[in-house]
Amino acid sequence: MRRAVRGSQLAGRVALLAGGLVLGLILLEAALQVGAFVVRATGRELPVAWVSGRFRVLCIGDSNTYGLWLDRSDAYPHQLESQWNEEVEQPKAEVINLGIPGTNSSRVVRDFPRILEAFDPDLAIVMVGVNDFWTQPSEIGDAQSGGRNVIQRRSLAYKLYYLIARSFDARELEIVMDPSPKEGIHGADHVVRYGDEEFDMGFVQAKEGLWGDAQGLERNLTTLSEQGEAFGVPLYFMTYPGRWSLYRSTNPIIVKVGEATGTPVIDLTRVFRTLCPERNCPRYLFPDQHPNANGYRIVAETVVARLAESGRI
Repeated sequence: MRRAVRGSQLAGRVALLAGGLVLGLILLEAALQVGAFVVRATGRELPVAWVSGRFRVLCIGDSNTYGLWLDRSDAYPHQLESQWNEEVEQPKAEVINLGIPGTNSSRVVRDFPRILEAFDPDLAIVMVGVNDFWTQPSEIGDAQSGGRNVIQRRSLAYKLYYLIARSFDARELEIVMDPSPKEGIHGADHVVRYGDEEFDMGFVQAKEGLWGDAQGLERNLTTLSEQGEAFGVPLYFMTYPGRWSLYRSTNPIIVKVGEATGTPVIDLTRVFRTLCPERNCPRYLFPDQHPNANGYRIVAETVVARLAESGRI
């Protein structure tokens, strides 16, 4: 009889504890939402990192993001982090460079949901597409699916959990560059590793007659916008600063998709056209039109200014 009473008491205490935890989560969510409402009432964008510390920005793309011919510290993601943290009091930024030379939009689309899940960014900047015109597209499969449910997207308590978990995340980003994937195939096996996650971001050169995929690029950029929205991650497209013929083919598509999907576009083309009236611009660009360290400084300044203008920082 006593065992039954004790068992009943224990069950009651467990139920009371569970109920208290649920009530506590509800009160926490309510408090966070009220705080968010007060911040929004001032006309400002709610800082995602207001309870956590650093604001994580994911920069994803190809060699123009990676920083070809330069030390990685000179590429725009690192310069963006430095400029942001010097100029912006709060939140401080953590910027991840996920630029892989040669990768195309289909490879990004294929893995973007997993990338967003793994890195859990507060903002993503995408500059991709020029390699679609000379590399073979990858099979995308069902990569367009995935995302977070309404609670995950809207709950500030859930976001707080992820932000706290991120602060204890000891995983390191590793990029393995292999310039020779298979015998007889022109391309590269570039692999990104983050903890136990692995992403194949290399490329295979297209066969003669397959060059050019403007429609595929438009579809892929549209899908990237949808994927970002599904995960609740604000997405910015960015045009290329170079004026080489393939850049001139790619940039209008990026602008077009941005306008069609409502995705903000950081138009580097316009910025660099003012700085470099002529195609050859050694002050800011290498001969192959990739930015040099000065060029990437301009990119970083442009991004900081645009995000500040839009209320993101």
